[in-house]
Amino acid sequence: HTPNSRFMNRWPALLLLIIAMSASANAQTAAASPDSACTYRTCALAIVPSWDGLAVVRGQTGPRVANLHFFLPRDITPALRGDDVTRPGADSAAAEAGRALSLRRVGAAFTDLGLLTMGAAVASALHARHVDRSAQTLGAAGMGAVLVSVPFQFAADGALSRAVWWHNQRFAR
Repeated sequence: HTPNSRFMNRWPALLLLIIAMSASANAQTAAASPDSACTYRTCALAIVPSWDGLAVVRGQTGPRVANLHFFLPRDITPALRGDDVTRPGADSAAAEAGRALSLRRVGAAFTDLGLLTMGAAVASALHARHVDRSAQTLGAAGMGAVLVSVPFQFAADGALSRAVWWHNQRFAR
């Protein structure tokens, strides 16, 4: 017998073994993630920047489920808590989402106040046709308010990130 003839005698058995292993792996994958089940790929949340805040999107396709707005923040807790409030981590996700909303509201108040104040400074300067002391003071106050808002906005981003992490814990293996 030559080395090639030994292989030629065994290749049908090897082919059957490969097919059986492949079928077994496919069956296990189908059992572990049926089409109706929520998987990490389809249901986990991610954060995506948008012009008016941080959008929370679901799965790889990215349908938006919430947005932590910069200017007029709204409650995003239900989207982060999920449908099953009894699952582990749901309460932590809700708590972090509530914290993100509270911090974003403080940051948004400073941001909105700062932008309005800077707008008033520009309007005052345009009306007077020069930048007088009051326009400078208003502009500086507005800029100060915007600068004060930055740490609150970043803290809200961190809390939102933790809320998403807690939400996605349900998909951990």
